[in-house]
Amino acid sequence: MKKTLKTIISTILVIAMTMGLVISGSAVSKDKLYVGVGKADITGPITGISTGFNSMGDIMEGLVMRMNARAFAMKEKDGELMIYANAEVVHLTESIKPGVIKELHSRNKKYVDLFNDANVMISCTHSHSTSSNVSWFPLYGLVNGIPGYDDESYAVIVKGIADAIEEAYKDLAPGTITLYHGKTDLDNWNRSLNAFKWNNNYKNAAGEYAYNFDGSEFDGNDFEACRKNANKEMTILSFAHDDGGDIGMISFFASHGTSNTIDNRLISADHKGYASWAVEKAMKEKGHDDYVAAFPLPETGDISPNQPQEDDVTGAYQRPSDLYPELNLDAIENHIFYGKTQADTALAMIGAGNAKANFFVRKVELSGNLAFNYTTVDFSNIEVDEKYIEKHKMSYDIDPTLWKTSPPHVGAAIIAGTEEGAPVDNAKEGTVRHTFYVDENGQLVREKGSLKDNIDLSGLEKIADPLWPLGMMILQSDGYDDLQMEKYVCLNVEKLMQTIQPIQIFQIGEVSVIATSFEITTEQGRRIKEDLKPILGSKHLVLSTLTNSYCQYMTTREEYAAQNYEGSTTLFGPWTGAAFTQEASKLATDLIAGKMSDPGPGMPTEPPIIVVPTAASVGFPTRDLYKVGILKEDVENKVYKLGDTVSAVFTAANPRHIPTLRMTDSSYLPDNYTYMEVQKKEGKNWVTVRTDSDPYTYIHFPEKWCSTSKTAKVSWLLRDAEPGEYRLVYNPIAKQTFSKYQMTKVYSSSFVVE
Repeated sequence: MKKTLKTIISTILVIAMTMGLVISGSAVSKDKLYVGVGKADITGPITGISTGFNSMGDIMEGLVMRMNARAFAMKEKDGELMIYANAEVVHLTESIKPGVIKELHSRNKKYVDLFNDANVMISCTHSHSTSSNVSWFPLYGLVNGIPGYDDESYAVIVKGIADAIEEAYKDLAPGTITLYHGKTDLDNWNRSLNAFKWNNNYKNAAGEYAYNFDGSEFDGNDFEACRKNANKEMTILSFAHDDGGDIGMISFFASHGTSNTIDNRLISADHKGYASWAVEKAMKEKGHDDYVAAFPLPETGDISPNQPQEDDVTGAYQRPSDLYPELNLDAIENHIFYGKTQADTALAMIGAGNAKANFFVRKVELSGNLAFNYTTVDFSNIEVDEKYIEKHKMSYDIDPTLWKTSPPHVGAAIIAGTEEGAPVDNAKEGTVRHTFYVDENGQLVREKGSLKDNIDLSGLEKIADPLWPLGMMILQSDGYDDLQMEKYVCLNVEKLMQTIQPIQIFQIGEVSVIATSFEITTEQGRRIKEDLKPILGSKHLVLSTLTNSYCQYMTTREEYAAQNYEGSTTLFGPWTGAAFTQEASKLATDLIAGKMSDPGPGMPTEPPIIVVPTAASVGFPTRDLYKVGILKEDVENKVYKLGDTVSAVFTAANPRHIPTLRMTDSSYLPDNYTYMEVQKKEGKNWVTVRTDSDPYTYIHFPEKWCSTSKTAKVSWLLRDAEPGEYRLVYNPIAKQTFSKYQMTKVYSSSFVVE
């Protein structure tokens, strides 16, 4: 009887506990948490603007996939609003967030009290296939494909992000936020293994790194080490309305936005953008029409989606079109290949995929308890407490006066490039650096590195040797060698960039999101989270990098000493990571104490008096002085099969008319304008089935925009097309007078897809 009674009581308790959990979760949602999502287009000029690789002379010439901004609003019933936004741009430069806040404030008086630097966090996908030229400072404006600042590109991006945020705010309704977290089986690769080997805790970091602290191998080869020494975790924050179900996700996974090659000339949101597109498409098919999926970056500074060469991990990394010739992949499919794997994994983790995740996924419904904190810090002169550096000092870091950051300098090792497709033949990473040792008298001794012995200057060393010291003095680059330590300094960029940088923390239940403007390497990211976790008391920490501003790289102390590409562009010197951890720890301590931190010196809110414009952005585009919309080259065949590319060439209107019209809210620009379409014959009607948002369509404007003959090549790669009769459509908007425009639709001949 006692046994039966205990069983009955236990059963009742289990049922009661289960009901209690359900009721509790429901009560938290309905009484406390409100969530909303928003999305907007941020595609600006697609010609006459720099590529995201920032290589001199490289200019965008068209579009393969549109850029978007996505936003997620959250608040407790009686609490303050928090906004997380993500933009498909290469850099979230210092100019963008203040522009977004200003734009929001201009729309509605109540927004002045709603949106501010502290409660709005804006990140990017770091797609190198998006346009550049939006910084107010010369470092990111002049060193570019086209030097200068493009005000139209900036305006479109700012307006689009503000649109997404406003939409998310207006979408607020009772709902839930759920954490999904797991260690995936996705491939991402450490592109800077030789620097990673310098870390003094190779094996112990995350418990599985492929090298002992002395650099000796214990498992595998360099190729496998590149695979192994990358953060494989995916962290998803899933948003749902109580009425209506799933509305969106933020999915963090480490991989650089470099799946397209350095030769790409078509605007693309890269694999992160494709992942967003694919998840949104899949969820729409499940009935969630306005689902919003963002794929921002955690610690990704040394992580590539691309694969190293098995026999040389320092050579150019290989993309899917290189790796799988049997698939006959087009160059535009590189980002699709990687994006699909991330999209499929994210869908599987939240239980919405075609297959279940084949790894353990931790799922936790977050209970609200939202909080945030924000500050700004001048990184050019931070004294670092020894407790933040003692575990990772080099043997020669004996002088406490050098335990501080420095004004920003670029190192000569940047010349060697990275393995993402741009390593150069005349230099190798890690060879241009100073070395140090402590002599028998306990004094620090520097052995100066050699530029000419490690970089092939093609005879220029005869000029460079005598002129280099003079040039360094003129550029004021010779006064901080002690603080920059191993870096062979080649340029002081203090006056060319923003040295004040933001630090921000969002707390969402047991999750803390730490925002930084740096590109952070894998091990440095792990160390930051390790140090902040006990302060925040959060079970799960995630870094949101390249967020709120942009400030190049942040390596570990040891990786900095190696002076690979990432170390040479860790601008503030070897203690940048320790300085960030110290300042973020202060921010975290205040947050837990319920105290808002001092906002610090603040970021610039307006551009300087003089900003050098790009050539294409000076004034409005001129009239199109030729016949626009003539079919010059029709489709080649009447019948196509899957795997073919079908194209047609038309005389073109200047595509820069489009952002001009958009920013003036012109009636000449239709809502949801698309440069091109694919139409399918349905009975007697032609129905648009694809637009320029589709990853398999693209438009190319091959001529430079100083020529008199301009053409547009409209193309469609047939991968997932249904059989039927189709035609290509080009939608030029020609400028006829100073203020009059004319849109036309021009068509190719029809063709059949078998």
